[in-house]
Amino acid sequence: MQAIINEWQLGTTLNQALQQQHRADFALWLAVLSPAVQEMAAFYTPLPKSVEVNATLYQQLSVRQRRSFAWQETDAAVLAQLNRSAQTSLRQLKLQSALTPEPWVRKDDAKKLDGRLMSNLDQHAIRRLSGKEPPIQEGDETVLYEMLQELNANPLPL
Repeated sequence: MQAIINEWQLGTTLNQALQQQHRADFALWLAVLSPAVQEMAAFYTPLPKSVEVNATLYQQLSVRQRRSFAWQETDAAVLAQLNRSAQTSLRQLKLQSALTPEPWVRKDDAKKLDGRLMSNLDQHAIRRLSGKEPPIQEGDETVLYEMLQELNANPLPL
């Protein structure tokens, strides 16, 4: 079974439930749709392109590039220096820690989540984490014009 992401996949089902005043069906179909705004049919856009970082700008401003949270080759020396700083004074430890940040995790895996957290996610969030993108369907503007003409001819009762 394919997950229903946006209203393109429902076809005219949502529209028919609205026109026939089937409030329960309309509410059900709305609940099934993805809550992510960027996946709605009106706002569906391709992923932004990654921006290349100019390394010379870091050098010009004398700013260190952001390090990853994972363990690196030079971290053993950094931790040894932090240990020596801790033995000397608390001020020196704080300064050394700010200058050379220590690693937070052994391996940097952005997709790794706790099992308890994963069990509480809805199917749309799990699909987004796995990287599966919804199929792009092209809209037909002439169908919208015909629907508007039909609604003008037969207005809905209030």
